[in-house]
Amino acid sequence: MLFLLAILLLLSLVLKHKSSKVPAIPPGPRSWPLIGNVLQMGNKPHISLTKLAQVYGPLMSLRLGTQLLVVGSSREAASEILKTHDRELSGRCVPHASFAKDPKLNEDSIAWTFECTDRWKFFRSLMRNELFSSKVVDGQSSTREAKAKEMIDFLKKKEGEGVKIRDIVFVYTFNVLANIYLSKDLIDYDQSGECQRVCGLVREMMELHTTLNISDLYPVLGRLDLQGLSRKCNECGSRIQELWGSIIKERREGRNDTGDDDNSSKRKDFLDVLLDGEFSDEQISSFFVVYMISNLYPHNTLLLLRY
Repeated sequence: MLFLLAILLLLSLVLKHKSSKVPAIPPGPRSWPLIGNVLQMGNKPHISLTKLAQVYGPLMSLRLGTQLLVVGSSREAASEILKTHDRELSGRCVPHASFAKDPKLNEDSIAWTFECTDRWKFFRSLMRNELFSSKVVDGQSSTREAKAKEMIDFLKKKEGEGVKIRDIVFVYTFNVLANIYLSKDLIDYDQSGECQRVCGLVREMMELHTTLNISDLYPVLGRLDLQGLSRKCNECGSRIQELWGSIIKERREGRNDTGDDDNSSKRKDFLDVLLDGEFSDEQISSFFVVYMISNLYPHNTLLLLRY
């Protein structure tokens, strides 16, 4: 611990020396050595930031460990960040626990990207046209209706019995997304144990990504993974990817056997789109992990993106 403290102290001195050579940053509260303003965040960071903004203005700077954080808290500041300077500020500081730390996977990550490259813009355009356009969403209505009917039929069979609504809704949502991406159900309503296992994996992944990680405050410690969050995220992600890993492999092998031209006229889901785009199995699987979680727990995903 003394050795680590000595390294952090030396690092803070070096960064302080470098900071004198960079342009002025927005005003903010005085920071402590090593820890910066971490203690001022408290258990409710959004409230703490609101109070600090009342003192230091709509654009302020904070230090979280060795990381500089600039906070915009007014409509005008948000407009400057998200609209006027969106291209320069669209990159994100990728959490060390995220798979997107891998440069090979980061270039195809919309949520966590180091910078907005041409590859990132291509992938965003691909998603907008093939997944989120009005035409595509309207075309998915029959899938949503069919899955809703299956849920209602299952509930009818359970008349007079107790059911866990959370599990029922989870299966419905998960299978709707699975059919949009893979044209296949991944969980059965009658498999309550499997439903709870998958639900637990998704929730665990969200909790791991939103846990305060010392490696994010002090990137120099990232390789050490002191809290084991990266290892746990990789293990959890691998268990989730087992749900569709064989489907991706089977679809790719089927396309290779019949030829791409024969499959181009039979495109029916987003997996076909990604295979046409020559994405690797690892990239496709990582994409599904992110977007399954973001659609199942959107409020937690917003917290994750803010963090």
